[in-house]
Amino acid sequence: MPYLFAGAGQAGSAIVDDIFGHKNISKIAHPLVFNSTIRDLQNLSNIGPEHWYGVAESYGLVEGGTEGFEERVTGGFGRNPVRADEVMYRHQDMLLDALDEQLSNVEVDDEHEYVETADIPFAFLFVGLGGGTGCGISPFIADAIYEYTNGAARIIAVCVLPNTQGPVSGSDEETEATPSRQAWNAMYGLNRIEQAVDGIILVDNQRLAYHNAAEGQFTEYNEFIAGALVDLISGPILERIDRSEYDIDPPIIDLQDIVTSLSFGVPGEVPEPGYASLCRSVMMTKSLPGYLLPFVGKQELTATDLWDRARLKQTIDDVDLEETEKAIGLLRSPERYVDEGEYQIDTSKFRTSLTQYCNEVNLGVTLTKRNLASFTALLTFRREQIDRIAEIERLADEYEQEEAEYQEETGQFEATREVPQ
Repeated sequence: MPYLFAGAGQAGSAIVDDIFGHKNISKIAHPLVFNSTIRDLQNLSNIGPEHWYGVAESYGLVEGGTEGFEERVTGGFGRNPVRADEVMYRHQDMLLDALDEQLSNVEVDDEHEYVETADIPFAFLFVGLGGGTGCGISPFIADAIYEYTNGAARIIAVCVLPNTQGPVSGSDEETEATPSRQAWNAMYGLNRIEQAVDGIILVDNQRLAYHNAAEGQFTEYNEFIAGALVDLISGPILERIDRSEYDIDPPIIDLQDIVTSLSFGVPGEVPEPGYASLCRSVMMTKSLPGYLLPFVGKQELTATDLWDRARLKQTIDDVDLEETEKAIGLLRSPERYVDEGEYQIDTSKFRTSLTQYCNEVNLGVTLTKRNLASFTALLTFRREQIDRIAEIERLADEYEQEEAEYQEETGQFEATREVPQ
């Protein structure tokens, strides 16, 4: 089983569900979702109860399909990641049992050590950072994956930043939260996840704040993220394209290239996770007449058009491309746009565009049988280069100040509110 896709909380589980809506993805990857709210799990369309784990204060993890599942998983941590963290800390050994149940038939000895190593070189962990469940439990999931694979798995986190410009929406958590509280949750989760993964892709829900019916666009946004990641990670495998059948041999990228692009460091040292913005464009390769008549309607596409559209769809709000440290991109298109014909897309133009911002650029090309061409890229930054994180840190500090003032006025204080550094 090459890949693991694990979702924590509502937002993370929803994106994993959309990924497994893509044809044949289950042939190369395994889903796993963790949530404390029954309704969110029941809303999943593509991942069945056999891959669910409820998170319950009294029971820890409850496997989906367990008798009395709904009675045990009573729902939500009230947008409080500290509560979720405390529950998972007490029951963290159950995560190893869950991974073993899902991924392998190896036996556990008397000291709870795994005799064999599951063959999972890469894992993706999806988590929303505005609520309670995902923020609180995701570092434990990453640590468990690392331990379960004896340190072999490279882990990429896909973290959803909350919209901090307005009211909370799109969640079934028990209580509402102010933007500053959501920001505090985000920093609580991000600071801990950063210590447990190899690289981080950021998805910013604030990108939806400028649309009128923002709440109704969460589904479309999740589908955008899912489609981009499926293209970047496993497009040629899913389409079962044998490159040897074609007269062209375009450059390829693999998951190790992606991990390298998402981290900083030198060989032999512990890498520093980078923070990436995901961008993608998709263009039709046929006009409407081309679907009716086989020899007409072919569209001319250029690398400039694809890149210009992609860079406008960054998943981080107000990202400064001039701060980009690394970039990796993938063109996926029908053969005629890759071979040396009249429709060929000049892929060197992608490199020219990206090297305006950074020197370390890696590009790949893969073929598709679809009448679509797409360009998907990850632009990687250091944490301090992302203004959006600085904004969230400022709001989190405001929340700390609000709590200090509340303590002074009322004498009530929640001792676990400190944000880890």
